[in-house]
Amino acid sequence: MHAESKESLYERTDKLRKLNNEALNVYCGIKENSDNPPDFYEDVKPFADKVKACADKWKPLAEQWVVEDRPPYFYLKQIEDTHENLLISSVLAFQTDTKEKRFREMIQSIDYILSGIKNVLNE
Repeated sequence: MHAESKESLYERTDKLRKLNNEALNVYCGIKENSDNPPDFYEDVKPFADKVKACADKWKPLAEQWVVEDRPPYFYLKQIEDTHENLLISSVLAFQTDTKEKRFREMIQSIDYILSGIKNVLNE
């Protein structure tokens, strides 16, 4: 994989980690302030669209990296699952009935993969 593609993958991975953390912060805020639900068009959709746009650009780069560089412990299925989980968590973060344990585990799972990718790219 070209150096500039790796740099782009690193930047997008970093951005997704921040958005993933933002989803967790949103979720915690919604839990604390459950009597004031978020507006779908003002809050939920813009955030979900931002995550989707970033994740959709990240996925082919990450897949190319896995195929070409064959990093240890990273597989195409993980990239696919992480992409899907990012899209799901960006919406679940705004729902007051989201189960906390499951949501936090999803956030941790996403972060584990994204952190791992960043660490390998840093080597």
